[in-house]
Amino acid sequence: MASSFRDEPWEHPDWYDLHDTTWTAGPEREPEHYRELVISLPPLDYEDHLVDVGAGTGKIACAVGRAYPRLGRVSLVEPNEKKLERAVERVRETLPNAEIRAYPIALGQDAALPELEASVVTVGSVFMPAMELSSGSLASALEWLRASLEQTSRVLRRDGALFDVESLGPPWLRGNVDGPSRRLRMSELTEELFRKFTAVECVYRFRDRVILKAAAPRS
Repeated sequence: MASSFRDEPWEHPDWYDLHDTTWTAGPEREPEHYRELVISLPPLDYEDHLVDVGAGTGKIACAVGRAYPRLGRVSLVEPNEKKLERAVERVRETLPNAEIRAYPIALGQDAALPELEASVVTVGSVFMPAMELSSGSLASALEWLRASLEQTSRVLRRDGALFDVESLGPPWLRGNVDGPSRRLRMSELTEELFRKFTAVECVYRFRDRVILKAAAPRS
């Protein structure tokens, strides 16, 4: 009985009661998640370039801009053009002196990101939700993730870093590559980042919420 509980811990009633409402950090943690992202960044100034991938309506870019009002350049990458327009408006209001460019591009698709020479790339809750919502296998979702990480790595300058804001799959999640796509566990996501980046580290974690920092590729 004990070994089966280790394999399927949610079948243990006490374990289930303990974890059912505590694993997920919940929406009330979102402001903290983004605040911790900003705190983890290096100092940014006139000569720096922020590339926000999966920018949405500009929430992360504006948070960074409020912290570093002298930030010189911001590039917003977002496939939804309505969201992208809103993001540009908000970032311009936050950073009136910055150069702001918008790219309606979806990660992992045919369109390549330009060579942007970014000091910092932020990715805000893009990779894991996309994998969870994929209708294909985990293998096909991993192919998309690896293509996306390849695209993202190319926009960094040599001393730049990626900051990936994610909500992970729970540590008890199971499933092989032939099964349905899903969020990755911490070890799995870290392994994928190490395929393309260097010096991967966790700079923040609260339950399922994490921020992973990855240094630019060596070549």
